[in-house]
Amino acid sequence: MEVSELKYWLWWNRVPGIGPARFFKLWHEYGSMQKAWQAPRAELSKLLSNKVLLERDKISNNWDPEQELKKITQFGFRICCHVEADYPSILKQISDPPPILYVAGNFEYGDDLAVAIIGTRNPTPQGAYTAKELAMGLSRQGITIVSGMARGIDSESHRGALGVQGRTIAVLGSGLDIIYPPENRRLMQEITQNGAVISEFPLGTQPLARNFPARNRIISGLSLGVVVVEAAQDSGSLITANMALEQGREVFAVPGSIGSEGSKGPHQLIRQGAKLVENCDDILNELAIPKLTQGEMTLSPPDLDEIEQKVFVVMSREAMHIDQIMRRSLLAPAQINAVLVQLELKGIVKRMPGQFYLRIK
Repeated sequence: MEVSELKYWLWWNRVPGIGPARFFKLWHEYGSMQKAWQAPRAELSKLLSNKVLLERDKISNNWDPEQELKKITQFGFRICCHVEADYPSILKQISDPPPILYVAGNFEYGDDLAVAIIGTRNPTPQGAYTAKELAMGLSRQGITIVSGMARGIDSESHRGALGVQGRTIAVLGSGLDIIYPPENRRLMQEITQNGAVISEFPLGTQPLARNFPARNRIISGLSLGVVVVEAAQDSGSLITANMALEQGREVFAVPGSIGSEGSKGPHQLIRQGAKLVENCDDILNELAIPKLTQGEMTLSPPDLDEIEQKVFVVMSREAMHIDQIMRRSLLAPAQINAVLVQLELKGIVKRMPGQFYLRIK
């Protein structure tokens, strides 16, 4: 996106009262956020209330998007807009995707194969262990772990993914320059090396309570399913689970001791129909993601080159999506496509509808 247009995306994103619905309404109406900003007030009054227009005037007079862009560059962050190719396609599917994401780190092709793991900030030792183990197990299957980088379950989930060199995405309820909690500064740095830390909130935004419901819809929106590990009945984790249902995502819950406060939330979700989770297989099976077992890591046929062997050993005799194959083999998209064509010509794999492949030898 041209910088001249990006400035106006940032400007509109700063205006109180302009949420995703109004933002995209303006974008569709004018085809450009710059044209929307410069439209006659009489025209805009048909789309926006006088209160919102007054807020826009205040922002116009008191805030400079070019200074914001300079700060973003200084911090090593970047902006990812809804119209750009690397904006997560799975997030575009929700009813209110954020127009702008502030990003530290990077998205990868295949991050749409993701599961969120969330829960209380004050877990029991067993809860913390469970979150980390689930994250490690799912990461080994090429799944990106999404969470909120909060204390407790969130942090353990990120650490579990990082511990096995998996990818993880953290969604903040503050600006990227406001690290919350502050003790997670190093964790944030590690995540940016193996995934991304993102926020829809402009730089300088404090982690206010009202920001977290909006943050939570992004956590669930980035994921195929949401796993709740220990949460009180009135916690934000249950709000995220409800958002996941509204977005058409799967909801999972880990049962716990009947005497634990942190078990009440997951047990409530299970009574309401959430899938009970005892291990990673429960999640993989429900999401129809084939699991790579040790028994399938057999010797590859002798006529395969090194890269073809790398793809062969990570494939299953059940249909796997090309994204999952790519994530397990650590190859680039162009390489994966070429190798799968060669394996198909050699009669070793079979292509199925929807970019699914299965191993037939």
